[in-house]
Amino acid sequence: MSELRRNYRKAVKVEFVCHDESGAGELLFDSADLSTGGAFLVSDVLYEQGDTLGMTFVLPTGSTIRCESKVAWVRRFPAQGQAAGMGVQFLGLAELDRRALEAYVEG
Repeated sequence: MSELRRNYRKAVKVEFVCHDESGAGELLFDSADLSTGGAFLVSDVLYEQGDTLGMTFVLPTGSTIRCESKVAWVRRFPAQGQAAGMGVQFLGLAELDRRALEAYVEG
């Protein structure tokens, strides 16, 4: 999978508050890693590849990021030593959020 990544990923545990397209209800996910392009969310509750999610998360620096995302891939049956979860791609980050995310990941 790493050869497909375009962005450096930083191992970090950040709580993501997500809702699906309908906006009904919220789910909380923890990230295992984060990049300027997306994140891996650890969970046994998984969306389908291609689903879009609204999400909010707070970086360890205190910056709150809000964006839409798309489920890029899903790991339903992890190998030993891996976690179940899904990779999400960030879509339409506001410029200020993008800069805060870049500063954290690349800093």
